[in-house]
Amino acid sequence: MEIIEIKNVHKSYGNKEILHGMNMGVKEGSIHGLVGRNGSGKTTLIRCLTGIYKADKGEILVNGKPVYENPEAKVEMGYVADLNQYFSGYYVDEMVEFYEGMYPSFDKDSFYNYNEVVGLDILKRIRELSKGQSMALASMLNLSIHPKVLVMDEPLSGLDPIAQKQIKEFVINEVDMYGMTVLISSHDLKDLEAFCDSVSMVKEGKVVCHGSMDEIKDGMMKIQAVFKDGLPGYVRDIPSIVTYSNIGSVYTIIFSEVSTSMIDILCEMGASMAEQIPMSLEEIFLFSNR
Repeated sequence: MEIIEIKNVHKSYGNKEILHGMNMGVKEGSIHGLVGRNGSGKTTLIRCLTGIYKADKGEILVNGKPVYENPEAKVEMGYVADLNQYFSGYYVDEMVEFYEGMYPSFDKDSFYNYNEVVGLDILKRIRELSKGQSMALASMLNLSIHPKVLVMDEPLSGLDPIAQKQIKEFVINEVDMYGMTVLISSHDLKDLEAFCDSVSMVKEGKVVCHGSMDEIKDGMMKIQAVFKDGLPGYVRDIPSIVTYSNIGSVYTIIFSEVSTSMIDILCEMGASMAEQIPMSLEEIFLFSNR
């Protein structure tokens, strides 16, 4: 079941359209990554998804409910923004009380259990926290709602490696314990690759690639092949070649299609050796955005 449904969503600022008919869905109980270059529309999509912006056209449903101006839907959602503009004069423990009053499902014990690991000083004012501490606070507050859906926009930004590991473990625990669904955007693609079940790649306001991590990786193919006399022209002319590079006689060739026969074809074209090697999510993203 898809708990997040985004259907033909358009959004403009003035005369500039940012989202051009976005379509994607996220399965219940999964961790879904959202990746794209700066200006690709990720944050605009997230703000439409969380009901901050109203889509100009299309439909956004969370757990079957429209989000915009719908408290019934929003109370089931947590949102960790890229910039968390809490009441700067509040102390941390006052923010805990605020969340407890706002969300019927807020679990104060969960927050303090999380904070036993993170170690924020609850008697500090919000304005005294570093960016990383503010992100950790936002993550712990929203996890303690036990939301059906948690939306996180660059939540690991500013966190040191230990804090990143702690927050990721908290998220995974919440998914395992309560079946929470997570949509997370990040520029750290290596991190997402190990963390997410599925991913959507956004380019110029459209989703250009969407699926499970295995499905995304099956969309491209990387082969290393040895051509002792250089890469023949008829190899370079293969239509599905995205790019190639070489160190000496060893060529790394990226194909836009996966074909089990490609190794045999390259050997027939003169390669003395050819083998497929795994592609990372970061590589797929880079080559998809050329």
